[in-house]
Amino acid sequence: MTDDIPLDRAVARQAAHWFLRWREDDLDAGARAELARWRASSPRHEQAWQRALRVAETFQGIPADLGMRTLDRRRRVDRRTALKHLALLIGVAPAAYMAGRALPLDAWRATHRTGVGERRELVLSDGTRLNLNTDTALDVRFDGAQRLLRLHRGEILVASGGDPADRPLRVRTDEGLMQALGTRFLVRRTEPGFSELAVFEGAVAVRPGQSPAPAPGRVVGAGQATGFDDQGLAANWPALESRAAWTRGRLVADAMPLARFLAELGRYRHGVLQCDSTVADLRITGTFQLDRTDPILAALPATLPVTVSFMTPYWVRVAAR
Repeated sequence: MTDDIPLDRAVARQAAHWFLRWREDDLDAGARAELARWRASSPRHEQAWQRALRVAETFQGIPADLGMRTLDRRRRVDRRTALKHLALLIGVAPAAYMAGRALPLDAWRATHRTGVGERRELVLSDGTRLNLNTDTALDVRFDGAQRLLRLHRGEILVASGGDPADRPLRVRTDEGLMQALGTRFLVRRTEPGFSELAVFEGAVAVRPGQSPAPAPGRVVGAGQATGFDDQGLAANWPALESRAAWTRGRLVADAMPLARFLAELGRYRHGVLQCDSTVADLRITGTFQLDRTDPILAALPATLPVTVSFMTPYWVRVAAR
């Protein structure tokens, strides 16, 4: 049974009702048994329950087994509104989207994390400056042999500091290992199986793979960027400074396809941001403030032949006018 098939509205609403009661610790032994019977009575019921857990995990930015008292604490929506929104999302939210936003356990335990829409700046003990972009999970592990940054997910901008012990500064992702050569650079891992590197100053040596005999590496110099998986490196392309505009709270688009623009914007907001295929290739140019995504979306019809439908606060669809 595929989890991409929309669920019956009544089933989605039942799942939302049970989920909110469960999260509010309002289930006695009898109610827990009733919930178990409801889940076991139909494969669709269990599917709806599992989707409710993933929806909450995706939009809260917390593990699904940690209790919360509302669907979105910051918005403080009342229970009836939360029930309506959650039921809608359980019924229609793309499973692939929710799976892509979920983090593995080691990422939840990371030394430093940012939530969706959050950005943070850190200064490490060696003077290295780190900027963490939205939805990022990072471990910092310094020892006598190396200064290691383990990026599980998201995006970081690194300005390397000097180290009296001359330990190498390295960044590791699941796809490979990078070593800074006195530099300022960006590493991005927003989809499993692929990492990106952009170098703005100095150089970075990158070697794909995790095995003792990894794939051949490359030194990427200032003004160059590349992508890689655990098997090898892509060809270099220019590294534009505008890629780091998020550190100043901005998204810079230069004739960017609308689908890509919305995918980037969607990283900074909770929920589903859909782009209809008929408008995916429209181009957009400008500088946009990342802290206010709703006004950006609402203004799109003024410059592009599109409609923007706010189905719920967590589900927005952009389609042809």
